[in-house]
Amino acid sequence: MKNITIILVATMTVTGLLAGCSAIDSPVGPETYRPANYDPSYTQGEASYTTSVFSILERQRRADTYQKIFDFCTGKFQTLGESNDGEKVHIRFACLPKETIQSSYSMQQKSPTLY
Repeated sequence: MKNITIILVATMTVTGLLAGCSAIDSPVGPETYRPANYDPSYTQGEASYTTSVFSILERQRRADTYQKIFDFCTGKFQTLGESNDGEKVHIRFACLPKETIQSSYSMQQKSPTLY
C-alpha cells in the first residue's frame, strides 16, 4: 500500500510539472485597438515554456506549447523566432490563414466552344 501511495504522489508531481509550464503570453493586444478589417487568421503572438535540465521534460513542454499555439490559431501556424532567457524559451508565431474549400457548385463551369 505504501508503494502505491509513493507511485501516486510521484505521478501527480510529474503531471504537475508538465502541466501549466507553457502559455500563450501575448496574442495580439487589446481588441479595442484592432482595425475594423482585422483578420484573426493572421494573428501573431508569443508563447513560452519553462526550461528544464531534463531534456525529456523540455521536449514535452515544447510539444505542449506547440499544441497550445495550434489550438489558439485553430490550425496551422508559422514560427517567426525563438529566444531563451535562461528561465523560459519564448516562441514568436503567426497563425496562417485557413484554406478555403470551394464546392463543386461554386466553381463556374466553362461551356465548350464550337470553333
